[in-house]
Amino acid sequence: MEVHHHPHVESGSHRKKGLKEYFFEFVMIFLAVTLGFFAENLREHIKNNNEITQDIRSVLSDLNSDVAHFNAILNTDEYSYTSADSLLSLLDGNISKTAQIYLLARAVTANVGSYYANSKTFDQMKASGVLKLIHPRDLLDSLALYYVTFQFLSAQDNLVKLTLDDVHKDNYLLFDNRIFSRMKVGFQNINKSYASIQPPPGHPRLLSTDYKDVNRVALNYYYLAASERFDCILAERQKVLALRLITLIKKDYHLK
Repeated sequence: MEVHHHPHVESGSHRKKGLKEYFFEFVMIFLAVTLGFFAENLREHIKNNNEITQDIRSVLSDLNSDVAHFNAILNTDEYSYTSADSLLSLLDGNISKTAQIYLLARAVTANVGSYYANSKTFDQMKASGVLKLIHPRDLLDSLALYYVTFQFLSAQDNLVKLTLDDVHKDNYLLFDNRIFSRMKVGFQNINKSYASIQPPPGHPRLLSTDYKDVNRVALNYYYLAASERFDCILAERQKVLALRLITLIKKDYHLK
């Protein structure tokens, strides 16, 4: 039996593609990849914007907290060093007013404040590399400057603590601890950040009126007051930086 072989007839599915079809497929793949790339970049951009906005809001909250803290401690320190001035005046010229001397000596040491900056958000942003997303560059520079210059305030704050230690160590020369322990400490009202001291009754005696003892105690209070004054100057400057940053952040990120 004779077998006849017929020429193969290509179906539509096996038809060779033309150059135009290949080019069209290439363009479609290229567009898909390109759009996917731009879509991913857009998602990343939106994510970064959301992240930096949240962080900036936290930084703004930190700065507002710092300003409130500066105001409170500035008020406290001012009360402390002005009380020291009054104490020095009495020790120099009217040492018989012992109740007032006890009161002022206790008021000074009870109202020595300590400054700090809430840098938690900034430190987290620095550790995660998010700081590079802050724009404009001037804002980032100002923010970094704020936390760097705070180190000077911290150093002066430590000096205040050292001078306060000297006051505490030498107060035994003049003051009876039993008198101090009976003087209650409180706050005058909710708007005052400094502690008010209840004066001792009567005319408590000083343990010594020797010139060297009085002079030593007086010098300690003098150095404490001087250190507090300079501390307040640095704190005022730091507060100005914080207020400027708050203004810049609100402006650049359209925040209220």
